[in-house]
Amino acid sequence: MALLYVLLVLIWSTGFITGKFLVGLIDPNIYLTIRFLGVGGLFTLIAVFQRRRFPSWNELPKHIIAGMLMNGFYLAFAYVAIAKGLPAGIMALIGALQPALVTLLAFLLIKEKTSIKGIIGMLIGMVGLVLVLSPVFELDLSHGGVSFLTLLFACLGILSLSLGVTYQKMSISSSDLFSSMAIQNLAAAAVTFCFALVLGEHVFKVQLETFALIAWGIIVLSCGGVFLMVWLLRKVKASQVTTVMLLVPPLAAVESYFLFNEHMTWVQITGFVVTIAGVYLSRAKPA
Repeated sequence: MALLYVLLVLIWSTGFITGKFLVGLIDPNIYLTIRFLGVGGLFTLIAVFQRRRFPSWNELPKHIIAGMLMNGFYLAFAYVAIAKGLPAGIMALIGALQPALVTLLAFLLIKEKTSIKGIIGMLIGMVGLVLVLSPVFELDLSHGGVSFLTLLFACLGILSLSLGVTYQKMSISSSDLFSSMAIQNLAAAAVTFCFALVLGEHVFKVQLETFALIAWGIIVLSCGGVFLMVWLLRKVKASQVTTVMLLVPPLAAVESYFLFNEHMTWVQITGFVVTIAGVYLSRAKPA
């Protein structure tokens, strides 16, 4: 199981890197729409070929809502916020609240309890993440103020993701995973397509790099990362999965250091270590 958590964090961290490569090649919601359509089509073929059971008409809306929340609205709102000027550092800091929000929602909606050690580890991990992002946050603030609208979009994105993650633990958790993923991604594609229309997005450069990024998004980020996350959510507590995800931004910072020659301060390195310690503490089992 530990290897699966490592794989999950590694895959999701590349999503930040992919976002940097997208600039100038393809508009975000066009990229997301193509990605979700590709993933939805692929999982539909797998489900049909393997004769897996699709949800009944009564259960179908639940899968649509889950996909719209966890994939569609989350990424669409996040991209819109960044497109309207919200710095990525502030977006990441708002995202750091997700484990606590998921823990609260899981307790209120599905009565999922978390140990005191798990909560303390989560808080330590969040402090470490703030240290990792602190230099970026200071740089972002120096570029001017942030409007209420952009903050609202960012918060709506994180709320959508948190609700979507919690929703995966509810009644749809007993359904076939492949058919559910097909429906969820097609529903997410409808959301991002509407965002693309409203924002008037149109950039799509016909280049090898563009198609490589689309392929990476479909095969690795969605069929790999998102699929693995949903599978884990069906096996363990939601708070455990989201706390591990605190390692994603620090790891993305390390990857940027090697790929884009971005600097890392000792404060960031210390924050990375603190985050790892917090995540380990939250998952450590008593002797």
